[in-house]
Amino acid sequence: MQRNHESQPMPGVARYLGYGGVLPFAAMALNHIAGAPLPADFALKAFLFYSAAILSFLGGIRWGSITTAQQGLAREMITSVIPSLWAVVCLLLNDAAASVWCLLAGFTLMGAVDYLRPSPGLAIWMRQLRLQLTIAVVACHLVLVWSLRA
Repeated sequence: MQRNHESQPMPGVARYLGYGGVLPFAAMALNHIAGAPLPADFALKAFLFYSAAILSFLGGIRWGSITTAQQGLAREMITSVIPSLWAVVCLLLNDAAASVWCLLAGFTLMGAVDYLRPSPGLAIWMRQLRLQLTIAVVACHLVLVWSLRA
């Protein structure tokens, strides 16, 4: 019997891990503003590296979901490697605020792509989860970039 993965509800563990993944963004952004308990420079660096890792992970999700696709494979695979390449470029920028803006743009664009053109084979609940997580992650990036300009 074949299951229709699109009609299945979101597994609780996906929700917990997804929102749990936002916590380091929020913690490092707030720590950077407050300057405690970690030094602000360390919190900024941790935020940037974590952000790049998660943006790369989003490309990996897309890559994994397309392995069963029969059509459009090349386009989807190209789309799936762009976040990793973008994240590296963002980390190489000499200005921390520019790096944060660059990563914010990456999350925004990847979130829009994942929402408007979900990968073939991706569970339907993932679209809504990605939208919610993208909004939360972008908000954390905005808080951090605001604190860098203040």
